[in-house]
Amino acid sequence: MDIIAGVGGATRIDAALGAEHRLVRSGPYALVRNPIYTSMLLVLCAVAVVITGWKLFVVAMIVFIIGTEIRVRTEEKLLASHFGDEFESYRKQVPAYIPFF
Repeated sequence: MDIIAGVGGATRIDAALGAEHRLVRSGPYALVRNPIYTSMLLVLCAVAVVITGWKLFVVAMIVFIIGTEIRVRTEEKLLASHFGDEFESYRKQVPAYIPFF
């Protein structure tokens, strides 16, 4: 179920892999396995600093972390089943979405 016709149909709501997908380890993927979640975390923090009170920020962070962990674990099960040992090696070397953590 594509939301937008992305490059090669890569923009999706659900996690899926096609035969043409490859495991990318360069660029931002060399620092974190899920750079989109890192950027979403930074946006959440920026909004908190600019306009949100700390109580609402704490609630938003809890919801974000729970939702992100669910999504990351789902996606990584799919990647592990598709890429096997190559992904397992990558997963051990590179953090999920918080660099250097």
